[in-house]
Amino acid sequence: MKKLYSVLAFLSITLLLGGCAPNKDGVFHTTFVEPFIYLIKFFASFFDGSYGIGIIIVTLCVRLIVMPFMLRSFKSQKKMQFKMKQIKPEIDEINKKMKATKDEKERAKYSQELMALYKDNNVNPLNMGCLPMLIQMPILMALYFAISKNEALASHSFAWFNLGTPDIFMALIAGAMYLVQAYLSTKYLPEESPGQMKYMMYLSPIMIFIISMNAPAALPLYWGTSAIVLIIQQYISNKYFNYHEEELNVEPSN
Repeated sequence: MKKLYSVLAFLSITLLLGGCAPNKDGVFHTTFVEPFIYLIKFFASFFDGSYGIGIIIVTLCVRLIVMPFMLRSFKSQKKMQFKMKQIKPEIDEINKKMKATKDEKERAKYSQELMALYKDNNVNPLNMGCLPMLIQMPILMALYFAISKNEALASHSFAWFNLGTPDIFMALIAGAMYLVQAYLSTKYLPEESPGQMKYMMYLSPIMIFIISMNAPAALPLYWGTSAIVLIIQQYISNKYFNYHEEELNVEPSN
């Protein structure tokens, strides 16, 4: 369920960012957005003023900086998912008893049993590693606005496309890259994960493609570059954060 909420939050933010822009006189713009605009121009100056390369370098730098936060979040989620899976039979049994009674005292007793079960197994359902993801959001939002609302990009080209006009091929590339990332994300979801959660994971590539179809090509260039780092992050998460019982010293309660 937490994974589903994360996907819904991502889709909501994607749609919000697609139609909103920060006030250029506001604190957020001057504190976060303007430094990224300057950095893109700064790195572009080393490559004959190529804003496309500037976008790629800044995006890679930002994504690599926030990668430890993302990996920490992935690690926390994977660990908590594994522990929850270990005690799922007992959770289901307590929930079954709770649903079967209407007596408030009995329900309170079962609720306490559930909390005790969580405590005995070092499980906190509310702690799924969301804080690291929240910390990085202002940075990623600022980079998004620095690219999508940067009027200077309109007069620059990169590879075969103009950064200031939509490009179908860049939209396809960005969507395809996020499709790969979504596949890797769903590959190791717990078997008991609801089907709609897996479908929701594939909505983000579709939304990115649709938005990119009508957005300046600089935006799918940013998304495509970000997706490369996200794919690497997901690979690391899948390879190193799939825990086994002996690694966590989880002993099922009796």
